[in-house]
Amino acid sequence: MVDLRSPARTVLAAAARTHPGRVRLNNEDVPVLDAARGIFGVIDGLGGQAGGEVAAATARDVILQRLARPIGTAAERVREAIAIANNEIYRRAAASAELAGMGCVVTLAIVAEGTLTVGHVGDTRLYKIRPEAIRKMTHDHSPVGEWEDSGALAEPEAMRHPRRHEVFRDVGTIYRDKDEQEFVEVIEEPIEPDAAILLSSDGLTDMLPGATIAHIVRQHAGSPERVVEALVAAANDAGGRDNVTVVYAEMPLFAERMGRRPADVLTPTEPLAAAADVEPAGVKPVAARPVGRLRRAARAVVSSRATWFAAGTLLGVIAALALTAYVATTQAPSPRTLVVAADGTATFGTIMEALAASRAGDVVRVEPGIYREQVVIRDGVDLVARVPGTVTIAHPSGTAAAVLTIAGTFNVRVAGIHLDADSAADVGVRVAAPAATLDLVEITGQIRRAIDLSPASSLTVRGSRIAITGSLLTLPDEGHATLVNSVFVRSHAAAEPALYASASPNLVLRGNVFAGFGAVIEGITAARRAELLAGNIVIPIEAAPAGAATGAARPRGGR
Repeated sequence: MVDLRSPARTVLAAAARTHPGRVRLNNEDVPVLDAARGIFGVIDGLGGQAGGEVAAATARDVILQRLARPIGTAAERVREAIAIANNEIYRRAAASAELAGMGCVVTLAIVAEGTLTVGHVGDTRLYKIRPEAIRKMTHDHSPVGEWEDSGALAEPEAMRHPRRHEVFRDVGTIYRDKDEQEFVEVIEEPIEPDAAILLSSDGLTDMLPGATIAHIVRQHAGSPERVVEALVAAANDAGGRDNVTVVYAEMPLFAERMGRRPADVLTPTEPLAAAADVEPAGVKPVAARPVGRLRRAARAVVSSRATWFAAGTLLGVIAALALTAYVATTQAPSPRTLVVAADGTATFGTIMEALAASRAGDVVRVEPGIYREQVVIRDGVDLVARVPGTVTIAHPSGTAAAVLTIAGTFNVRVAGIHLDADSAADVGVRVAAPAATLDLVEITGQIRRAIDLSPASSLTVRGSRIAITGSLLTLPDEGHATLVNSVFVRSHAAAEPALYASASPNLVLRGNVFAGFGAVIEGITAARRAELLAGNIVIPIEAAPAGAATGAARPRGGR
C-alpha cells in the first residue's frame, strides 16, 4: 500500500499573511503560495513608494510564470526564475525615471519528492523547524547578516544594528546572466515528514528573535492560519516598524511530533444525583431534607451542560471586551500623507508647518516649488517630493545652520528633494537620527560639508548628486555610511578629500563618481582605500572639467 503521507505525495498544509506594519503607509512585500505545486516564497520590494511595489509584483509574476514550466531540476528552475525576474525588473526600471533604482529581495522554495530546494537573494529568510530546533537555512546577503552568521554579532545585536537594512545583493538593480552561479544562493536538502518551513521578510525577523518565532509556531502547530496570524500580530505588537510577511507550511507529522492535541473538553465529573443524597424512608429527619434538596440542586446546576455553555459565553464576552479595550489603547494610529504646496493649494503652505503636524510614520509630500526655510525632520517622518527634482529647499540667507536637519528616535527617508545654499552654510544635511536614507537627493551651493553624521547614526545615499564647495562627509568611529550609484563633485577643485574616515570605517561605496577631490578618502591605508573605491569612478582634479558641478547625469538608485 502507498503511504499517502510520504514526502513525495504530500501537499503541505500552508498559509500566508502580509501586513504593512504599524509605521509604513504602503506594503512592498508580496507572499508567494501555491501549495498544490509545492511553491512558497517571500518578496520584499526596494526603492520606496511605487518602485518597491512594482518590483515585487513583477518578480512574483515572472517567477510563477517560469515555475509553471516544469523544465529542468528544481535548483535550475529557482535559479533561472529569479534571474529572469531580475532582468525584467531592470528593464522596466531603465524605461521609467519614476521607477529608477527599484529592486527587491527574494526567498523562494520548492518542495517536491521529499526535497526542499531554496533560491535566495537578499535578507528575506527561510527557517526550517523540527520538533527539537529551529534553523535559519538562508544567509542574509548584508554586512550585518554576515557578521551574525560568523558569530561576530549576537542575534539581539544584529536586530538592533543601524545597518541591518543594508543589502549587497538584490534582484533588479544590475543586469544578470541567467546562468550566473554566484547570484542566486541555492540550497537543497531533504525535508522530513515532521518538519515545517517558514519564510519571512525582515519585518518579522527584525522584531522577533528566532526563539520567539519557534515558540509561536509550537503553540499553533497544526493550524497554519493561526501560525501566520499570530506571528504577524506579534511583530506588530513589538513595534511593526516595517512591512511584515510570513509564509508557513508544515508536513503531515509536524503537529503530532510537536505534541499538539485537540483541546480538552469540559465534562461533568459527578452524576446528577449521588447515592449519598437519596433519603431512605424513615432515616433522615424532615429538617435535613431542604439541605439535601439544595445540595442536589447545586450539583445539578454545576453538572448542567447549559450552565457551562452560559459561563463560557459570558467569559467569552468579557474577554472580547477586554481585547477590544486593549487594542483601542495600544493600536498605533494609521500613517498619513500631508501635502505641502507653496502656492497655497494644499493644506500646508510650508514644509515646517506640515512637519509640525506630523507624527511617526507619516509622509510629507511636497508639490513642486522653492521653499526658503530651515527644515528639521523628527520622529520618523518621510519627506518626499511628488515629482523628484522639482522641489528645492533654499537655505535662508544670514544663517550658517544646516539646510536640513534629521533628528528624533526613528529612521527617516528623504526622496527627490534639492537642497541649495546660495550663501555660506556649514552643513547641507545634519543626521542625528538612528538612520537616514537620501534617495534621488541633490545638494548644491556654498556648503562646507555636505553631510554631518552623528556617532552611531547610519546613512544611506542612493542615486543622488552632491556638488558643493567643501567636503562630502566625516565618518565618526561608530557611524555607518553606504553611498551607492551617486555623483559627488567639488565645484572648486582642491586637494581636500571627499571623505574623512577612521582606520576601520563602516563604509560601503558602490557605483559612484567622485570628481574634483583629492585622495577621495583620508585616514585609512592605501590598501583599504583601493578596496573601497573598487567599482567606483574617480576623476582626478586635473581631469575634472570646470563645469563639472552642472549637467552631471543622475545614476540609477539602489538599496
